[in-house]
Amino acid sequence: MRLATIAISAVIAALSTQQSLSFQPFSVRKQFLGYHHTQQAHSSSSPTSISTLYATTKDQGDSSEEAAIGSGDKPKKTFVNPILEPLQPFLPATDPKYAVTGPVGEGDFVITREGGPTKEELSNENLLSILMVECSDLEVNTLVWKCLGYRFDSSKQEWTADECFPNWKANFPTPPDLIGMSRIFSKEVDQPSLKANQAIVRSIPAENKQSLKVHLKPYGFTGYQYAELTPNKTRRAQCANWLLFYREELFGYTVEELREKRRLKKEAEEAEKRRIELETGEAPEEGWKPPVKEVF
Repeated sequence: MRLATIAISAVIAALSTQQSLSFQPFSVRKQFLGYHHTQQAHSSSSPTSISTLYATTKDQGDSSEEAAIGSGDKPKKTFVNPILEPLQPFLPATDPKYAVTGPVGEGDFVITREGGPTKEELSNENLLSILMVECSDLEVNTLVWKCLGYRFDSSKQEWTADECFPNWKANFPTPPDLIGMSRIFSKEVDQPSLKANQAIVRSIPAENKQSLKVHLKPYGFTGYQYAELTPNKTRRAQCANWLLFYREELFGYTVEELREKRRLKKEAEEAEKRRIELETGEAPEEGWKPPVKEVF
């Protein structure tokens, strides 16, 4: 009986280790598994190692390129849409402590649990890595959590919501999984992640819904085809889009300043409507916009 128990424990440990490695970013996985990931190159019909596809982008002389990047730097790599094998359940993420003990910041993705978000963490190159699956689901979550205002208390090994946006905090007092890190998409398991992701999407105004294309187009990102989307790809893209909205519209402002910005914007919109009505004698037609539930 004792030998059987030991054997079973060894099998479970081996499976957990294999699954843990199987959902690491590609650069980490290749070191441990000898994994050779292939991707169909846009300019060639032959499969190419994914590590050779992050090519430096040549200067195209596009005057809109620098404005779109935000930092003023030229693109350092181009977007390559990764082709992933079918996702399997990721058992380490089912551990309630995974959010505070799982590995973050050990690869090229710029992230740390401590402190608030930084400009480096919100750079276009870093956000592009989310779309290219060069970082783990936990690292994506961690960056969004920091931007929402959650702060990691290393002494207590827990996330706190003291600095969280008030509207968001009211609904999510603890940081939610926005990706579905366990990769178990049954309704009973995945519903909380789905609802949290939908909430982050609803907080983005209509004029910021296309931030990925606006800011990452110089890197080669033009969007996805519907047929190639998976829950993981979709949620990563939605998180990256929200992070761009946060960087451009919320980063560096207090809640009071954001509310004042919102008030002034609304006043300007109302004044423009009155101007058009006075000039034309008719109230301007308003197109439908999805409702926005702001985090602040």
